[in-house]
Amino acid sequence: MEDYQLTAAELALVADAEWMLAKNRVIGKVYALFGALQTAMAADPVIGGYSPEGEQPPKISRGEQYGGLPYVMLDYPRAFGRESIFACRTFFWWGRFFSFTLHLAGEALERRREVLTGIRTRLTAAGWHVCVNVDPWQHHFGEDNYRAVASLSQAEWESILRKPFVKIAKQCKLTDWENIMPFAADQYAALLGWLGGSSGS
Repeated sequence: MEDYQLTAAELALVADAEWMLAKNRVIGKVYALFGALQTAMAADPVIGGYSPEGEQPPKISRGEQYGGLPYVMLDYPRAFGRESIFACRTFFWWGRFFSFTLHLAGEALERRREVLTGIRTRLTAAGWHVCVNVDPWQHHFGEDNYRAVASLSQAEWESILRKPFVKIAKQCKLTDWENIMPFAADQYAALLGWLGGSSGS
């Protein structure tokens, strides 16, 4: 069979516009959810008062092909520069999960390494994971990308903190949709509170 030939299931999808329209409606609702989440985060005294150096306006963006599936992400607070990254990234991955990530690199990481060294116990108790990959732009929770902080020794934790970037993350089921906003705001507020200071400096 030629590469362009459709299976019966694929042909049924091509002939049915409703599933694509439904998908577009869901993506629109994710945008609305993330817009409301950003407003709630900004109203939180810890998150709203946390201003990383070089802070940029909140950004919601989308794509169609992370692991072959659509995604939407909110970056807030965020500060992306040539020599530094500070970002709280909320990620919706179609058919997979929501995730909540603190991404630090460069100067933003250097200013926080000492604090990060000392909060392993808190991160462990709260169920956070840390990236063990060399690629900072992967979001899946496979064993080659994230490990539970609880599974690491202090020596392993300190070794990870010496990398050029550090990503601390946790995920939530898509079926927890109704609780995403308060959950995400609570998680980020706790995490930024542990980092300490209005700019983590």
